[in-house]
Amino acid sequence: MAELRTLDDLTDGIRVAMLTLDGPGGMDARPLTVQRIDGDDVWFLVGDQADWLDAVDGDAHLAFVDDKTWVSATGPAELVRDPVILEGLGDPISDAWFQEEQSPIALHVEVDRGSWWTAPNAAKAAIGLVKAKVTGDQPDIGEHGELR
Repeated sequence: MAELRTLDDLTDGIRVAMLTLDGPGGMDARPLTVQRIDGDDVWFLVGDQADWLDAVDGDAHLAFVDDKTWVSATGPAELVRDPVILEGLGDPISDAWFQEEQSPIALHVEVDRGSWWTAPNAAKAAIGLVKAKVTGDQPDIGEHGELR
């Protein structure tokens, strides 16, 4: 049985996620800065004039990657214009990102399923490959599991 891990644990320190939506022209992906992850809720700030916002209707896919962790998560996406939520997501860096002609709105993805993979660091992987070659065992290529 695959090990269950939490999204916020696995993505700790990963600041950018690739968001994929199925829009009118087909699947389209873009990197977004993660503002906050609360359990299964992932929050981003996006410009209210972005031309791709019409595609935020239904399931979205998020991909998080760092040097040894890969997370694939899916769930319904929605745009949120609640000023209280927007204030809680803002910070000086994201505030500077938005131009005068656009205002930030929140993009929320409620993750309902996902998988993850981890790999050992490069030195451990190299030792594992040599050991596997000598012993004939399978090399340690990391772990895999589901999001809980």
